Amino acid sequence: MNDLGNTDIDRGHRRSGIPVENRRIIDAISAKIDDLPTLPGIAIKLLEAVRQKEPDIPRISRIISSDVVLTTKILKLANSPFYGFASKITTIERAIAMLGISTVKSLALSFSVTTAFYKKSDNGINHAQFWKDSVVSAVSTKLLAEKIRPRLSADAFFMGLLKDMGALTMAYSLPEEYARVAAAVGGGRNQFEAENEIIGFNHMELGEYLAVSWGMPEEFCLPIGCHHCPEKMAGSGSSEMLLRARMLHLACLFTEMLNASDMTLLLGSIQQLAKDYEFADRFDCAKLAEEIHEQTREILPIFDIQFKDKRDLSKLLDKAKSELAYLSMELVNTLVQKGKEVEFFRRQAATDDMTCVRNYKGFCEDLEREISRSQRYGTPLTILLGDIDHFKKINDTFGHLAGDEALKTIAQSLKEALRLSDYIARYGGEEFAVILPETDLDDAMLVAERLRIKIAGRTISFQESQFRLTMSFGAASMPMGKPCTKDALIQMADNALYRAKEAGRNCCVASS
Repeated sequence: MNDLGNTDIDRGHRRSGIPVENRRIIDAISAKIDDLPTLPGIAIKLLEAVRQKEPDIPRISRIISSDVVLTTKILKLANSPFYGFASKITTIERAIAMLGISTVKSLALSFSVTTAFYKKSDNGINHAQFWKDSVVSAVSTKLLAEKIRPRLSADAFFMGLLKDMGALTMAYSLPEEYARVAAAVGGGRNQFEAENEIIGFNHMELGEYLAVSWGMPEEFCLPIGCHHCPEKMAGSGSSEMLLRARMLHLACLFTEMLNASDMTLLLGSIQQLAKDYEFADRFDCAKLAEEIHEQTREILPIFDIQFKDKRDLSKLLDKAKSELAYLSMELVNTLVQKGKEVEFFRRQAATDDMTCVRNYKGFCEDLEREISRSQRYGTPLTILLGDIDHFKKINDTFGHLAGDEALKTIAQSLKEALRLSDYIARYGGEEFAVILPETDLDDAMLVAERLRIKIAGRTISFQESQFRLTMSFGAASMPMGKPCTKDALIQMADNALYRAKEAGRNCCVASS
Protein backbone atom coordinates (compact mmCIF):
# COMPACT_ATOMS: atom_id res chain seq x y z
CA MET A 1 0.00 0.00 0.00
CA ASN A 2 1.25 3.48 -0.79
CA ASP A 3 0.91 6.62 1.31
CA LEU A 4 -1.05 9.17 -0.68
CA GLY A 5 1.05 12.02 0.63
CA ASN A 6 4.39 10.62 -0.50
CA THR A 7 6.84 12.39 -2.77
CA ASP A 8 6.53 9.78 -5.52
CA ILE A 9 2.96 10.88 -6.14
CA ASP A 10 3.99 14.53 -6.05
CA ARG A 11 6.71 13.82 -8.61
CA GLY A 12 4.21 11.85 -10.68
CA HIS A 13 1.87 14.81 -10.79
CA ARG A 14 4.63 17.17 -11.77
CA ARG A 15 5.26 14.85 -14.70
CA SER A 16 1.58 14.58 -15.57
CA GLY A 17 1.03 18.33 -15.54
CA ILE A 18 -1.24 18.53 -12.49
CA PRO A 19 -0.09 21.47 -10.33
CA VAL A 20 1.13 20.10 -7.00
CA GLU A 21 0.31 23.37 -5.24
CA ASN A 22 -3.39 22.60 -5.70
CA ARG A 23 -3.71 19.83 -3.11
CA ARG A 24 -7.49 19.85 -2.65
CA ILE A 25 -7.99 16.43 -4.17
CA ILE A 26 -4.98 14.73 -2.61
CA ASP A 27 -5.91 16.15 0.79
CA ALA A 28 -9.49 14.94 0.40
CA ILE A 29 -8.29 11.46 -0.56
CA SER A 30 -5.76 11.37 2.27
CA ALA A 31 -8.46 12.28 4.77
CA LYS A 32 -10.69 9.45 3.59
CA ILE A 33 -8.34 6.63 2.53
CA ASP A 34 -5.24 5.78 4.54
CA ASP A 35 -3.61 3.63 1.86
CA LEU A 36 -3.91 3.11 -1.85
CA PRO A 37 -4.18 -0.45 -3.13
CA THR A 38 -0.97 -1.68 -4.74
CA LEU A 39 -0.50 -3.66 -7.89
CA PRO A 40 0.27 -7.38 -7.55
CA GLY A 41 3.97 -8.29 -7.55
CA ILE A 42 4.04 -9.67 -11.07
CA ALA A 43 2.53 -6.46 -12.46
CA ILE A 44 5.16 -4.39 -10.65
CA LYS A 45 7.97 -6.54 -12.08
CA LEU A 46 6.44 -6.26 -15.52
CA LEU A 47 6.18 -2.46 -15.36
CA GLU A 48 9.78 -2.21 -14.18
CA ALA A 49 10.91 -4.39 -17.08
CA VAL A 50 9.07 -2.45 -19.79
CA ARG A 51 10.25 0.93 -18.45
CA GLN A 52 13.78 0.20 -19.64
CA LYS A 53 14.95 2.09 -22.72
CA GLU A 54 15.43 -1.25 -24.48
CA PRO A 55 12.83 -3.69 -23.07
CA ASP A 56 14.40 -7.04 -22.23
CA ILE A 57 11.98 -9.32 -24.09
CA PRO A 58 13.39 -12.61 -22.72
CA ARG A 59 13.08 -11.20 -19.17
CA ILE A 60 9.52 -10.05 -19.79
CA SER A 61 8.69 -13.46 -21.19
CA ARG A 62 10.15 -15.15 -18.10
CA ILE A 63 8.18 -12.87 -15.76
CA ILE A 64 4.88 -13.71 -17.45
CA SER A 65 5.67 -17.40 -17.91
CA SER A 66 6.45 -17.74 -14.18
CA ASP A 67 2.70 -17.44 -13.53
CA VAL A 68 0.98 -20.45 -15.07
CA VAL A 69 -2.55 -19.07 -14.67
CA LEU A 70 -1.59 -15.73 -16.21
CA THR A 71 0.18 -17.45 -19.09
CA THR A 72 -2.82 -19.68 -19.76
CA LYS A 73 -5.20 -16.71 -19.89
CA ILE A 74 -2.99 -14.72 -22.26
CA LEU A 75 -2.64 -17.68 -24.60
CA LYS A 76 -6.39 -18.34 -24.51
CA LEU A 77 -7.09 -14.74 -25.46
CA ALA A 78 -4.36 -14.69 -28.11
CA ASN A 79 -5.96 -17.77 -29.73
CA SER A 80 -9.53 -16.45 -29.47
CA PRO A 81 -11.52 -14.72 -32.26
CA PHE A 82 -10.61 -11.48 -30.45
CA TYR A 83 -7.32 -11.59 -32.38
CA GLY A 84 -8.19 -14.14 -35.04
CA PHE A 85 -4.82 -15.73 -35.83
CA ALA A 86 -4.93 -18.74 -38.14
CA SER A 87 -2.08 -20.65 -36.44
CA LYS A 88 -2.19 -21.54 -32.77
CA ILE A 89 0.03 -19.61 -30.36
CA THR A 90 1.50 -21.94 -27.73
CA THR A 91 4.14 -19.87 -25.89
CA ILE A 92 4.49 -16.37 -24.51
CA GLU A 93 7.50 -15.85 -26.80
CA ARG A 94 5.30 -16.67 -29.79
CA ALA A 95 2.55 -14.38 -28.46
CA ILE A 96 5.06 -11.53 -28.22
CA ALA A 97 6.23 -12.21 -31.76
CA MET A 98 2.67 -12.26 -33.13
CA LEU A 99 1.00 -9.58 -31.01
CA GLY A 100 3.93 -7.36 -30.07
CA ILE A 101 5.44 -6.67 -26.68
CA SER A 102 3.07 -3.77 -25.92
CA THR A 103 -0.05 -5.86 -26.47
CA VAL A 104 1.20 -8.81 -24.42
CA LYS A 105 2.26 -6.44 -21.64
CA SER A 106 -1.20 -4.83 -21.71
CA LEU A 107 -2.92 -8.22 -21.51
CA ALA A 108 -0.65 -9.41 -18.69
CA LEU A 109 -1.36 -6.26 -16.68
CA SER A 110 -5.09 -6.56 -17.39
CA PHE A 111 -5.32 -10.15 -16.18
CA SER A 112 -3.13 -9.53 -13.12
CA VAL A 113 -5.24 -6.52 -12.07
CA THR A 114 -8.59 -8.29 -12.46
CA THR A 115 -7.29 -11.35 -10.60
CA ALA A 116 -5.91 -9.24 -7.74
CA PHE A 117 -8.90 -6.97 -7.29
CA TYR A 118 -11.83 -9.23 -8.11
CA LYS A 119 -13.74 -9.85 -4.89
CA LYS A 120 -17.13 -11.38 -4.34
CA SER A 121 -17.85 -9.67 -1.02
CA ASP A 122 -20.53 -6.99 -0.88
CA ASN A 123 -18.85 -3.59 -0.67
CA GLY A 124 -21.72 -1.52 -2.04
CA ILE A 125 -20.84 -2.49 -5.60
CA ASN A 126 -22.00 -5.29 -7.91
CA HIS A 127 -18.65 -6.91 -8.67
CA ALA A 128 -19.84 -9.08 -11.54
CA GLN A 129 -21.42 -6.04 -13.20
CA PHE A 130 -18.36 -3.88 -12.47
CA TRP A 131 -15.90 -6.26 -14.10
CA LYS A 132 -18.22 -7.01 -16.98
CA ASP A 133 -18.53 -3.26 -17.62
CA SER A 134 -14.76 -2.87 -17.26
CA VAL A 135 -14.16 -5.50 -19.94
CA VAL A 136 -16.78 -3.86 -22.20
CA SER A 137 -14.95 -0.58 -21.69
CA ALA A 138 -11.59 -2.21 -22.43
CA VAL A 139 -12.90 -3.80 -25.64
CA SER A 140 -14.60 -0.53 -26.65
CA THR A 141 -11.41 1.48 -26.14
CA LYS A 142 -9.32 -1.04 -28.08
CA LEU A 143 -11.73 -1.15 -31.04
CA LEU A 144 -12.04 2.64 -31.05
CA ALA A 145 -8.26 2.96 -31.08
CA GLU A 146 -7.98 0.52 -33.97
CA LYS A 147 -10.34 2.67 -36.00
CA ILE A 148 -9.08 6.09 -34.89
CA ARG A 149 -5.36 5.75 -34.04
CA PRO A 150 -4.17 2.14 -34.54
CA ARG A 151 -0.79 2.64 -32.86
CA LEU A 152 -2.63 3.32 -29.58
CA SER A 153 -4.59 0.06 -29.67
CA ALA A 154 -1.93 -1.99 -27.84
CA ASP A 155 -2.34 0.04 -24.64
CA ALA A 156 -5.99 0.95 -25.18
CA PHE A 157 -7.36 -2.30 -23.73
CA PHE A 158 -5.59 -1.90 -20.38
CA MET A 159 -6.40 1.81 -20.21
CA GLY A 160 -10.11 1.08 -20.74
CA LEU A 161 -10.02 -1.66 -18.12
CA LEU A 162 -8.23 0.57 -15.60
CA LYS A 163 -10.28 3.76 -15.90
CA ASP A 164 -12.88 2.90 -13.25
CA MET A 165 -10.52 1.43 -10.64
CA GLY A 166 -11.14 4.58 -8.60
CA ALA A 167 -14.78 3.53 -8.15
CA LEU A 168 -13.75 0.03 -7.03
CA THR A 169 -11.24 1.50 -4.56
CA MET A 170 -13.95 3.75 -3.12
CA ALA A 171 -16.27 0.76 -2.74
CA TYR A 172 -13.59 -1.24 -0.89
CA SER A 173 -12.23 1.58 1.27
CA LEU A 174 -15.44 3.52 1.95
CA PRO A 175 -18.21 0.90 1.69
CA GLU A 176 -20.85 2.75 3.69
CA GLU A 177 -20.34 6.07 1.95
CA TYR A 178 -20.17 4.41 -1.45
CA ALA A 179 -23.45 2.65 -0.73
CA ARG A 180 -24.91 6.14 -0.37
CA VAL A 181 -23.40 7.07 -3.73
CA ALA A 182 -24.95 3.98 -5.31
CA ALA A 183 -28.32 4.88 -3.81
CA ALA A 184 -28.03 8.45 -5.10
CA VAL A 185 -27.12 7.24 -8.60
CA GLY A 186 -30.00 4.79 -8.46
CA GLY A 187 -32.19 7.80 -7.78
CA GLY A 188 -31.11 9.39 -11.05
CA ARG A 189 -28.11 11.48 -10.05
CA ASN A 190 -24.83 11.62 -11.95
CA GLN A 191 -22.26 9.23 -10.47
CA PHE A 192 -19.23 11.49 -10.19
CA GLU A 193 -21.34 14.43 -8.98
CA ALA A 194 -22.80 12.19 -6.26
CA GLU A 195 -19.25 11.09 -5.34
CA ASN A 196 -18.11 14.70 -5.12
CA GLU A 197 -21.02 15.63 -2.89
CA ILE A 198 -20.97 12.60 -0.60
CA ILE A 199 -17.27 11.67 -0.49
CA GLY A 200 -15.49 14.87 -1.49
CA PHE A 201 -13.78 13.62 -4.65
CA ASN A 202 -14.76 11.38 -7.56
CA HIS A 203 -13.61 8.09 -9.06
CA MET A 204 -11.88 9.85 -11.97
CA GLU A 205 -9.66 11.83 -9.61
CA LEU A 206 -8.93 8.78 -7.45
CA GLY A 207 -8.30 6.69 -10.57
CA GLU A 208 -5.72 9.18 -11.77
CA TYR A 209 -3.93 9.08 -8.42
CA LEU A 210 -3.96 5.30 -8.51
CA ALA A 211 -2.43 5.30 -11.98
CA VAL A 212 0.28 7.72 -10.82
CA SER A 213 1.02 5.70 -7.67
CA TRP A 214 1.34 2.55 -9.79
CA GLY A 215 3.92 4.20 -12.00
CA MET A 216 1.76 4.40 -15.10
CA PRO A 217 2.90 6.83 -17.80
CA GLU A 218 1.24 10.24 -17.91
CA GLU A 219 -0.57 9.39 -21.15
CA PHE A 220 -2.54 6.91 -18.99
CA CYS A 221 -2.98 9.09 -15.92
CA LEU A 222 -4.46 12.30 -17.30
CA PRO A 223 -7.07 10.71 -19.62
CA ILE A 224 -8.24 8.45 -16.77
CA GLY A 225 -8.61 11.58 -14.63
CA CYS A 226 -11.20 13.10 -16.97
CA HIS A 227 -12.74 10.22 -18.90
CA HIS A 228 -16.27 11.57 -18.35
CA CYS A 229 -15.27 15.14 -19.19
CA PRO A 230 -12.47 15.16 -21.81
CA GLU A 231 -13.08 18.84 -22.46
CA LYS A 232 -10.86 19.43 -19.41
CA MET A 233 -7.97 18.07 -21.49
CA ALA A 234 -8.46 20.64 -24.25
CA GLY A 235 -5.95 23.07 -22.77
CA SER A 236 -3.35 20.45 -21.83
CA GLY A 237 -1.35 20.99 -25.01
CA SER A 238 -1.27 17.26 -25.83
CA SER A 239 -3.52 16.27 -28.70
CA GLU A 240 -2.76 12.58 -28.12
CA MET A 241 -3.85 12.64 -24.47
CA LEU A 242 -7.01 14.51 -25.50
CA LEU A 243 -7.63 11.80 -28.08
CA ARG A 244 -7.22 9.09 -25.41
CA ALA A 245 -9.63 10.91 -23.08
CA ARG A 246 -12.19 11.17 -25.87
CA MET A 247 -11.89 7.47 -26.66
CA LEU A 248 -12.42 6.65 -22.98
CA HIS A 249 -15.44 8.95 -22.93
CA LEU A 250 -16.99 7.17 -25.90
CA ALA A 251 -16.14 3.82 -24.27
CA CYS A 252 -18.13 4.95 -21.20
CA LEU A 253 -21.14 5.72 -23.38
CA PHE A 254 -20.90 2.45 -25.31
CA THR A 255 -20.80 0.60 -21.97
CA GLU A 256 -23.81 2.53 -20.71
CA MET A 257 -25.69 1.93 -23.96
CA LEU A 258 -25.03 -1.82 -23.93
CA ASN A 259 -26.60 -1.96 -20.46
CA ALA A 260 -29.66 0.08 -21.43
CA SER A 261 -33.05 -1.28 -22.39
CA ASP A 262 -33.74 1.79 -24.55
CA MET A 263 -30.65 2.71 -26.56
CA THR A 264 -32.02 5.47 -28.78
CA LEU A 265 -30.78 8.59 -27.01
CA LEU A 266 -27.46 7.01 -26.04
CA LEU A 267 -26.84 5.93 -29.63
CA GLY A 268 -27.72 9.43 -30.77
CA SER A 269 -25.37 10.92 -28.16
CA ILE A 270 -22.52 8.67 -29.30
CA GLN A 271 -23.13 9.62 -32.93
CA GLN A 272 -23.13 13.32 -32.07
CA LEU A 273 -19.99 13.05 -29.93
CA ALA A 274 -18.22 11.07 -32.65
CA LYS A 275 -19.04 13.93 -34.98
CA ASP A 276 -17.88 16.55 -32.47
CA TYR A 277 -14.64 14.63 -31.91
CA GLU A 278 -14.16 14.31 -35.71
CA PHE A 279 -14.40 10.51 -35.56
CA ALA A 280 -17.67 10.17 -37.48
CA ASP A 281 -16.07 8.96 -40.70
CA ARG A 282 -14.05 6.27 -38.88
CA PHE A 283 -16.84 3.92 -37.80
CA ASP A 284 -20.56 3.19 -37.76
CA CYS A 285 -21.69 3.54 -34.14
CA ALA A 286 -24.37 0.82 -34.21
CA LYS A 287 -22.12 -1.68 -35.98
CA LEU A 288 -19.30 -0.94 -33.57
CA ALA A 289 -21.67 -1.53 -30.63
CA GLU A 290 -22.48 -4.99 -32.02
CA GLU A 291 -18.79 -5.72 -32.51
CA ILE A 292 -18.04 -4.65 -28.93
CA HIS A 293 -20.84 -6.87 -27.65
CA GLU A 294 -19.69 -9.93 -29.59
CA GLN A 295 -16.03 -9.58 -28.66
CA THR A 296 -16.90 -9.01 -25.01
CA ARG A 297 -18.95 -12.20 -24.95
CA GLU A 298 -15.97 -14.09 -26.38
CA ILE A 299 -13.48 -12.98 -23.74
CA LEU A 300 -15.53 -12.64 -20.53
CA PRO A 301 -15.05 -16.36 -19.68
CA ILE A 302 -11.27 -15.96 -20.10
CA PHE A 303 -11.41 -13.30 -17.39
CA ASP A 304 -13.41 -15.75 -15.23
CA ILE A 305 -16.39 -13.42 -15.41
CA GLN A 306 -19.74 -15.12 -15.79
CA PHE A 307 -22.41 -12.74 -17.01
CA LYS A 308 -25.57 -13.73 -18.84
CA ASP A 309 -27.48 -11.33 -21.04
CA LYS A 310 -30.61 -12.77 -22.60
CA ARG A 311 -31.50 -9.62 -24.53
CA ASP A 312 -31.46 -9.56 -28.30
CA LEU A 313 -28.96 -6.76 -28.84
CA SER A 314 -29.47 -6.64 -32.60
CA LYS A 315 -33.18 -5.95 -32.14
CA LEU A 316 -32.50 -3.25 -29.55
CA LEU A 317 -29.98 -1.55 -31.85
CA ASP A 318 -32.29 -1.86 -34.87
CA LYS A 319 -35.07 -0.25 -32.84
CA ALA A 320 -32.71 2.56 -31.78
CA LYS A 321 -31.55 3.15 -35.38
CA SER A 322 -35.13 3.13 -36.61
CA GLU A 323 -36.21 5.68 -34.02
CA LEU A 324 -33.18 7.86 -34.70
CA ALA A 325 -34.03 7.90 -38.39
CA TYR A 326 -37.12 9.92 -37.54
CA LEU A 327 -35.29 12.33 -35.27
CA SER A 328 -32.97 15.10 -36.37
CA MET A 329 -29.68 15.31 -34.50
CA GLU A 330 -30.80 18.73 -33.30
CA LEU A 331 -33.80 17.10 -31.68
CA VAL A 332 -31.63 14.32 -30.22
CA ASN A 333 -29.36 16.95 -28.69
CA THR A 334 -32.41 18.73 -27.32
CA LEU A 335 -33.71 15.52 -25.78
CA VAL A 336 -30.30 14.73 -24.26
CA GLN A 337 -30.15 18.24 -22.83
CA LYS A 338 -33.70 17.81 -21.55
CA GLY A 339 -32.48 14.74 -19.66
CA LYS A 340 -29.77 16.86 -18.09
CA GLU A 341 -32.29 19.60 -17.36
CA VAL A 342 -34.64 17.10 -15.72
CA GLU A 343 -31.80 16.08 -13.40
CA PHE A 344 -30.96 19.74 -12.74
CA PHE A 345 -34.57 20.58 -11.92
CA ARG A 346 -34.87 17.44 -9.79
CA ARG A 347 -31.91 18.67 -7.71
CA GLN A 348 -33.31 22.18 -7.64
CA ALA A 349 -36.67 20.91 -6.43
CA ALA A 350 -34.94 19.35 -3.43
CA THR A 351 -32.83 22.45 -2.62
CA ASP A 352 -33.81 25.45 -0.52
CA ASP A 353 -33.38 28.56 -2.67
CA MET A 354 -32.30 30.86 0.15
CA THR A 355 -29.80 28.73 2.08
CA CYS A 356 -28.73 26.37 -0.75
CA VAL A 357 -29.05 23.32 1.53
CA ARG A 358 -31.63 20.57 1.10
CA ASN A 359 -35.26 21.54 1.61
CA TYR A 360 -37.99 19.52 3.33
CA LYS A 361 -38.52 17.38 0.21
CA GLY A 362 -34.80 16.67 -0.13
CA PHE A 363 -34.54 15.92 3.59
CA CYS A 364 -37.34 13.35 3.37
CA GLU A 365 -35.71 11.67 0.35
CA ASP A 366 -32.33 11.50 2.09
CA LEU A 367 -33.83 10.25 5.36
CA GLU A 368 -35.84 7.48 3.66
CA ARG A 369 -32.65 6.29 1.93
CA GLU A 370 -30.57 6.41 5.13
CA ILE A 371 -33.24 4.59 7.15
CA SER A 372 -33.25 1.79 4.57
CA ARG A 373 -29.46 1.57 4.69
CA SER A 374 -29.42 1.61 8.50
CA GLN A 375 -31.94 -1.22 8.66
CA ARG A 376 -30.15 -3.20 5.96
CA TYR A 377 -26.66 -2.99 7.46
CA GLY A 378 -27.59 -2.68 11.14
CA THR A 379 -25.75 0.63 11.50
CA PRO A 380 -26.83 3.47 13.82
CA LEU A 381 -28.59 6.55 12.47
CA THR A 382 -29.51 9.72 14.32
CA ILE A 383 -31.27 12.90 13.27
CA LEU A 384 -31.20 16.36 14.82
CA LEU A 385 -33.94 18.96 14.61
CA GLY A 386 -32.75 22.46 15.43
CA ASP A 387 -34.79 25.60 15.88
CA ILE A 388 -33.45 29.17 16.04
CA ASP A 389 -34.46 30.67 19.36
CA HIS A 390 -36.65 33.82 19.33
CA PHE A 391 -36.22 34.20 15.57
CA LYS A 392 -39.34 36.38 15.28
CA LYS A 393 -37.57 39.09 17.31
CA ILE A 394 -34.86 39.32 14.61
CA ASN A 395 -37.45 39.93 11.91
CA ASP A 396 -39.35 42.40 14.10
CA THR A 397 -36.21 44.30 15.20
CA PHE A 398 -33.99 44.29 12.12
CA GLY A 399 -36.40 43.39 9.31
CA HIS A 400 -36.98 40.31 7.17
CA LEU A 401 -33.86 40.84 5.06
CA ALA A 402 -31.79 40.56 8.23
CA GLY A 403 -33.72 37.39 9.06
CA ASP A 404 -32.86 35.99 5.63
CA GLU A 405 -29.18 36.79 6.21
CA ALA A 406 -29.37 35.03 9.57
CA LEU A 407 -30.79 31.88 7.96
CA LYS A 408 -28.01 31.85 5.37
CA THR A 409 -25.36 32.29 8.05
CA ILE A 410 -26.84 29.55 10.24
CA ALA A 411 -26.95 27.13 7.29
CA GLN A 412 -23.32 27.86 6.43
CA SER A 413 -22.22 27.46 10.05
CA LEU A 414 -23.95 24.09 10.32
CA LYS A 415 -22.37 22.89 7.07
CA GLU A 416 -18.91 23.90 8.27
CA ALA A 417 -19.29 21.90 11.48
CA LEU A 418 -20.54 18.68 9.88
CA ARG A 419 -18.89 15.83 8.00
CA LEU A 420 -19.13 15.49 4.24
CA SER A 421 -21.17 12.33 4.81
CA ASP A 422 -23.78 14.15 6.93
CA TYR A 423 -26.89 15.84 5.53
CA ILE A 424 -28.25 19.24 6.39
CA ALA A 425 -31.63 20.63 5.37
CA ARG A 426 -33.80 23.62 6.04
CA TYR A 427 -36.78 21.80 7.51
CA GLY A 428 -39.02 24.84 7.30
CA GLY A 429 -39.10 28.43 8.54
CA GLU A 430 -36.32 28.78 11.10
CA GLU A 431 -35.97 25.02 11.65
CA PHE A 432 -33.06 22.96 10.34
CA ALA A 433 -32.63 19.18 10.23
CA VAL A 434 -29.42 17.15 10.25
CA ILE A 435 -29.01 13.48 9.32
CA LEU A 436 -26.03 11.75 10.95
CA PRO A 437 -25.37 8.34 9.34
CA GLU A 438 -23.49 5.74 11.40
CA THR A 439 -23.86 7.88 14.53
CA ASP A 440 -25.43 6.70 17.78
CA LEU A 441 -27.37 8.93 20.15
CA ASP A 442 -24.45 9.67 22.51
CA ASP A 443 -22.16 10.78 19.67
CA ALA A 444 -25.01 12.73 18.08
CA MET A 445 -25.48 14.69 21.29
CA LEU A 446 -21.81 15.68 21.14
CA VAL A 447 -22.38 16.86 17.57
CA ALA A 448 -25.50 18.78 18.61
CA GLU A 449 -23.61 20.49 21.43
CA ARG A 450 -20.80 21.43 19.04
CA LEU A 451 -23.35 22.93 16.65
CA ARG A 452 -25.07 24.81 19.49
CA ILE A 453 -21.79 26.34 20.66
CA LYS A 454 -20.77 27.28 17.12
CA ILE A 455 -24.06 29.06 16.46
CA ALA A 456 -24.02 30.86 19.81
CA GLY A 457 -20.53 32.17 19.12
CA ARG A 458 -21.27 33.47 15.62
CA THR A 459 -21.86 37.20 15.12
CA ILE A 460 -24.23 37.94 12.26
CA SER A 461 -23.72 41.20 10.38
CA PHE A 462 -26.37 42.87 8.27
CA GLN A 463 -25.87 46.36 6.94
CA GLU A 464 -24.92 48.36 10.05
CA SER A 465 -26.44 45.93 12.53
CA GLN A 466 -24.80 43.02 14.36
CA PHE A 467 -26.54 40.41 16.47
CA ARG A 468 -26.17 36.88 17.83
CA LEU A 469 -28.54 33.94 17.86
CA THR A 470 -28.88 30.65 19.72
CA MET A 471 -30.42 27.34 18.72
CA SER A 472 -32.17 24.50 20.50
CA PHE A 473 -31.70 20.92 19.33
CA GLY A 474 -33.60 17.67 19.70
CA ALA A 475 -31.97 14.33 18.80
CA ALA A 476 -33.50 10.94 18.00
CA SER A 477 -31.88 7.67 16.94
CA MET A 478 -33.16 4.68 15.04
CA PRO A 479 -34.10 1.94 17.51
CA MET A 480 -31.67 -0.88 16.75
CA GLY A 481 -33.31 -4.11 15.63
CA LYS A 482 -36.77 -2.58 15.53
CA PRO A 483 -38.76 -1.20 12.61
CA CYS A 484 -39.06 2.57 12.51
CA THR A 485 -40.61 4.85 9.92
CA LYS A 486 -39.37 8.24 8.78
CA ASP A 487 -42.35 9.96 10.38
CA ALA A 488 -41.83 8.18 13.70
CA LEU A 489 -38.17 9.16 13.84
CA ILE A 490 -38.97 12.79 13.02
CA GLN A 491 -41.67 12.84 15.70
CA MET A 492 -39.20 11.57 18.33
CA ALA A 493 -36.73 14.32 17.40
CA ASP A 494 -39.50 16.92 17.39
CA ASN A 495 -40.60 15.86 20.88
CA ALA A 496 -37.01 16.21 22.10
CA LEU A 497 -36.76 19.65 20.52
CA TYR A 498 -39.97 20.70 22.29
CA ARG A 499 -38.45 19.64 25.63
CA ALA A 500 -35.30 21.64 24.83
CA LYS A 501 -37.41 24.75 24.34
CA GLU A 502 -39.35 24.07 27.54
CA ALA A 503 -36.02 23.76 29.36
CA GLY A 504 -35.14 27.34 28.51
CA ARG A 505 -33.80 27.09 24.93
CA ASN A 506 -30.16 27.17 23.80
CA CYS A 507 -29.68 23.54 24.83
CA CYS A 508 -29.73 20.00 23.42
CA VAL A 509 -32.10 17.21 24.46
CA ALA A 510 -32.11 13.56 23.42
CA SER A 511 -35.29 11.57 22.86
CA SER A 512 -36.15 9.23 25.69
